[in-house]
Amino acid sequence: MSLFGAVQSSSNALRVNQIGLQVVGNNIANANTPGYIRQELIQTAAQGYRSGDVIIGQGVLAIGVQQKVDNLVLDRLRSATSEVSYQEQLESSNQQTESLLNELSTRDFSSMLNRFSNAFQEISNQPGNEAMRAMALQRGQELSNQLRGLSESVLSASEKNRQGIYSASDDINRLSNSIAKLNVRIMELEGGRTLKSDAVGLRDERLKALDELATIVNINVSEQTNGSVSVFIGGDFLLSGANRRDVKVVTSPFNENHTEVQFTDTETALDISAGRLKGLYDTAAPWKPGGMKYNLDKMAKDLINVVNRLHSQGQGTVGFRDVVSEAAVGPTYLPLEQSNPDFSIDNGAFTITVTDARTNAAKTYDIPVRQLGLADDTTPKQLVDSIDAIDGLAASITNDGHIQIKSDSEAIKFSFSNDTSGVLAAIGINTFFRGNNSSDIEVRPTLVQNPSQVAVSLKGIGNGGDNAIRIAEAFTKANDLLGGLSLNGVYDGMIADTTRSINEQKGIADGLRNFKQSLEAQHLGISGVNLDEEAIKMMLFQRAFQATSRVIAAATEMLQTLVELV
Repeated sequence: MSLFGAVQSSSNALRVNQIGLQVVGNNIANANTPGYIRQELIQTAAQGYRSGDVIIGQGVLAIGVQQKVDNLVLDRLRSATSEVSYQEQLESSNQQTESLLNELSTRDFSSMLNRFSNAFQEISNQPGNEAMRAMALQRGQELSNQLRGLSESVLSASEKNRQGIYSASDDINRLSNSIAKLNVRIMELEGGRTLKSDAVGLRDERLKALDELATIVNINVSEQTNGSVSVFIGGDFLLSGANRRDVKVVTSPFNENHTEVQFTDTETALDISAGRLKGLYDTAAPWKPGGMKYNLDKMAKDLINVVNRLHSQGQGTVGFRDVVSEAAVGPTYLPLEQSNPDFSIDNGAFTITVTDARTNAAKTYDIPVRQLGLADDTTPKQLVDSIDAIDGLAASITNDGHIQIKSDSEAIKFSFSNDTSGVLAAIGINTFFRGNNSSDIEVRPTLVQNPSQVAVSLKGIGNGGDNAIRIAEAFTKANDLLGGLSLNGVYDGMIADTTRSINEQKGIADGLRNFKQSLEAQHLGISGVNLDEEAIKMMLFQRAFQATSRVIAAATEMLQTLVELV
């Protein structure tokens, strides 16, 4: 009986070594297959039996084929993948920003600022030269066109990123559906983990789907005892076993620019802290503080405010007969800043000079503007009434809320000066630019049509270029309206902050990429195929197979001898 037992146990060994060679062959065949997890044969000694006083073993058994994987390393790698994906999305946006600013070219925004400033400097030398005024207007148009172009490009890129949110949502649904189906197939093949073997191939496919999902959004993965996995985003489950939840993109009815991904069943937003989707969220909203659109809008507002405040106090070579404010006022009975929240007005006054061409007589009138945050602050109606009371002028508020000032006859011309309140710039009278941000800034059209109204003088109509000097110096000289900075200083600060932010983000991205690479190396060291190691295993299985074959041959020869004796 013992010889038959030897043959049986050796037969089991042959089978185990055959399986071992098959596992090694599969590993070697997939050595270059992306995402392949190395397999390992799990062996155990067969249960022995008692023969008299001796317990004899029955050889070896193959109890399963399992993947060599460290789930802790995989979890850390997925987390690093999400972080790297997030930083790379920001990096892509930053590269677009650097390309848009193009600070190393001759067409960059800082060069435009300098050309605009130089144009007014040249006017101060020849204040009566209409060609110089036209050149200043052209430089102003180039500058405003550049700002609008930058703004449009930033918004176009953000819209592309916003569309990317829809694509990311579709990818989440596609991958969660694929993982749920793989969960079912794995549970069926593994018998709900009653077998000790892994559903190789299917598990590899599921790992690749999980890795791709991790590039889109931060996930936590938990494997269940039945072989399926549960996937969580933040504290909410995305899928568990065969059950999954769809996600959808929702745009706020109150803000068309606010887009987020929500769970379809509960309409709650996904708790996103990393991944490409997080990067798309951040880069799809450049108007938020620190965003490129926000910075461009701030630069445009500062430019409009400073230049308009200076220009509105000057005079051109001709006076006005009829002006209409660019900005509209709200309720005429409310203080000016309450009637239009965009107004930025100080407590002060401005001067209107009325000139009669028939007699060359000029009279000046001071118009007070109260702005103390009190109930009796100047209202649009009070402002209009003060101007309307001046001999030779008529002031009114149009049906669409604009303030209009007209002279009573063609011989009467008027001009503005000494505005300490900033009300002229606020409502848009005698200004150079119009608009409120980088998307709508432009040179005032009536100024383009009549360059003689470019206000370069401070001493009366057509008298000198002192105001042109003030406008030119605003780009290099400290200004209280800008917190002690110049216009060039504001832009230089924006560029410095943007560059520092880009460099910091690039450093973070590089560091995370290095960390991810170290985790990938650690993962490959555990789960990757080492051809030298597999070759050694192949020889061991081969030698064991040969030795077992000899045992069977010897046992067969001994049985033959016994038969012959009988």
